Amino acid sequence: MELVVPLCGTWREFQEATLIVREGVVTAVGRVGDSFDERVVDVGDVADVVRPYVELYDWFASEVGRVLGVEYGPDRAGLFQWLRSHVAFIDSANARWGRLVDGVGPFSVRRFVKRVYMPYIGHSLTLTYVAYPYPDAIVAAENKGRTMAIGSVVVEWGGVKVASAGVRTLAGALLLAQAAPELRPELGELKKALEGFVERFRAISACR
Repeated sequence: MELVVPLCGTWREFQEATLIVREGVVTAVGRVGDSFDERVVDVGDVADVVRPYVELYDWFASEVGRVLGVEYGPDRAGLFQWLRSHVAFIDSANARWGRLVDGVGPFSVRRFVKRVYMPYIGHSLTLTYVAYPYPDAIVAAENKGRTMAIGSVVVEWGGVKVASAGVRTLAGALLLAQAAPELRPELGELKKALEGFVERFRAISACR
């Protein structure tokens, strides 16, 4: 599990800095001089920097929870505790969405999407693919199950598979929401929430 925050600017001695928060450790990655470097930094040094993004994910999880009927209660005792509680929410959202998509039955989707955003990859909260979405991509999904959804949602870019998520996961639901929101009413609501998430990210981020 991790929180990945591209700052798209200078942080301390780093240019093009990205902060990566994992269990018990924070790493800063970026260009230092003529090369890229990676250094472990103190969590206290990044708390203020990542706080707006933590609040952004809190807002998004609350919206997703409202749509799926899953309670979101973040642990605010510290950054690592918060990350663990958000990952627990992802698991709950996965389970709820899995039950919902099980009722859709077999389906096949292949759609062009102008920009594909991925705020979650498994248990990772990654803003990399919100700052840099896949442009002019294809989202394809195949559900072969009749009583239980079986399959994945794939992002193809330039004719190459660049990302995928299980059809029963929250990450898969958010990809489906961008390509085929008509499959379930919840997908249309998730698409609106994702659009709000992207707008809020752009308001606080230097990434353009």
